[in-house]
Formats: sequence, structure tokens, C-alpha cells
Amino acid sequence: MKIVYAAGVFDILHYGHINYLRLARQLGDKLIVGLLTDKGTAEYKSDKPIMNYLERWRVLMTVKYVDQIVVQEHTDPTSTLERLEGSVNFPNILVRADDVKPPVPGQEYIESKGGKVVIVNYSKGISSRDIKNRIIDKWSFNEK
Repeated sequence: MKIVYAAGVFDILHYGHINYLRLARQLGDKLIVGLLTDKGTAEYKSDKPIMNYLERWRVLMTVKYVDQIVVQEHTDPTSTLERLEGSVNFPNILVRADDVKPPVPGQEYIESKGGKVVIVNYSKGISSRDIKNRIIDKWSFNEK
């Protein structure tokens, strides 16, 4: 069984997220998603997500491509992968979008366990940050 691991924040779920998860799921039989915690997100980005961890978890669980969600504390998935080691859910494939600059976090670890990294295309032109800015702009416009 090919098990795929993909991670992210998934705040304000949009087409780019769905495309990333779809591409990841096509690579194997099961997709495990590492969902970055609120604290981990704040360390990675300049602000906390709009939706908290539980809200993001609940939305992600409705996505047909996702088989399992695990807590991921940091953008580097190595510690999360270490927790999965030895279980039947240890991934063979680590997926990252091509907007991540090499070296890919977690690559050394997954390859040391016989797995591989697959880079998938990032959906350009859409992001949670862009959606947040559009909402702010629309709100500001309506306030005038």
C-alpha cells in the first residue's frame, strides 16, 4: 500500500488546497494530512489563521481525498513522521508543492526510511492570504 503524506495550514480552504490534496492522493492508496497547529502556523506566517485548528480539521475531514489528519507542530514534518514510524500508516511518499524551496523539509528523513519526495505544482493565483486581503478590501470599500 502506498501511503502519501502532505502537510499544510489549510486556512480558508480554496481550490489551490483542493488541487494540492487531489494531486497528493493520486500518488497513492491513502493520504495522511499533517495539519499545522495554530502555534506552528503563527511561527511560519506573520499571523494566526482565521480558522482555528479544530475548525480547519473539521473542514479538511470533509474533503474526499483526505483519509487521515495528524497534528503537525512545525513546518518541518520530521517530528510528525517520526511519530508515525513503525505504524501501518508510515508514508512512502512525502508531497510538497513547488513553492517550497529546496531542501524540502522532511526529505532527508523520509528518504532515510526508503521513501521519496514528490513535488507537485502549486496553484498560482490563489491563496488564503489573497482571499483575506480581498475580504478586507471589500469590507473597507463598503465602510466608505
